[in-house]
Amino acid sequence: MPVRPTRRSVVTSLLTLPMLGRAAPAWSSTSEPYPSKTIRIIVPFLAGGAADIVARVVAENLSRMLGQPVICDNRPGAGSNIGTEQAAKSPADGYTLLIQGNPLGSNQFLYKTIGYDPLKSFAPIAMHYRDFNILIVHPTFPANSVKDIIALAKQKPGELTFASSGNGTSTHLAGELFNQMAGTKIVHVPYRGVPPAVTDVMGQQVNMMFAGYGVVSGLIKEGKLKGLAVTGSHRLKQAPDVPTVAETLPGFDATTWTGLFAPAGTPEPIIKQLNAAVNEILQRPEIRHDLEKRGFITEIFTPERVMQEVMRDIRVYGDVIRKTGATLQ
Repeated sequence: MPVRPTRRSVVTSLLTLPMLGRAAPAWSSTSEPYPSKTIRIIVPFLAGGAADIVARVVAENLSRMLGQPVICDNRPGAGSNIGTEQAAKSPADGYTLLIQGNPLGSNQFLYKTIGYDPLKSFAPIAMHYRDFNILIVHPTFPANSVKDIIALAKQKPGELTFASSGNGTSTHLAGELFNQMAGTKIVHVPYRGVPPAVTDVMGQQVNMMFAGYGVVSGLIKEGKLKGLAVTGSHRLKQAPDVPTVAETLPGFDATTWTGLFAPAGTPEPIIKQLNAAVNEILQRPEIRHDLEKRGFITEIFTPERVMQEVMRDIRVYGDVIRKTGATLQ
């Protein structure tokens, strides 16, 4: 349900009351004000990654806003399935939340069992950020555009390679989506994480990679890598001169995103309160500026709009995974 136009002003005005930073309480089925105790956000990814960094920024500010501790609990493993399943089986009372993104839509195609239903187990709350990938090559690689890559790949089918941070990751699926839409046969080379993959692109052990812009932007500026195109539907504010892949392959969109979710059945007033609070936080100039410096784009979404992202990933990446036969179990 869309947030009422007055919600932001209500939250803002409440911050000026004596109990500073406390948002208007929601009411549960037991008529207890929400929140009245610690809120736990399960982060099913390793500490220090992009999802974890943004989750902690939001948690810290939510804590001030709601007047209760908000903690991040990292539960990585099985491509984020361990923590996600735990969240799905938690009480639907607003005190256990979840950070998720692309894996919520794609994991059901990569794993035989995942322990949750991506569309039925969770109630979406709000978007956190979107992170553009950028197609990188070594500065001496004989291609300066997506058109050049496609032409070279078709001249040498099966000879070019692209690195990823691992099977089933967004960097892998971006490359497979590229192959599918461009009609190329660039060979996938999986690594255990982003750093070794980027290192081998710089060392010319592998030809190219779709890597997070925030991770490699410094290397591009230093001339150690060449950035050819970003993977979003529009150009990146931080790199306006870099075209999108979609300018050559219309419809191509392979961005990474994360958002906040609650177990299905969480009371609607709690969902609405958290949506308003997160959106308020992400619109603060200092927070938005800090995240943009890291290469992240903040977006103000309704819960329904967040669910559209999940459904898109199910449709797009499900098709890619089925055609490539990629599995992780």
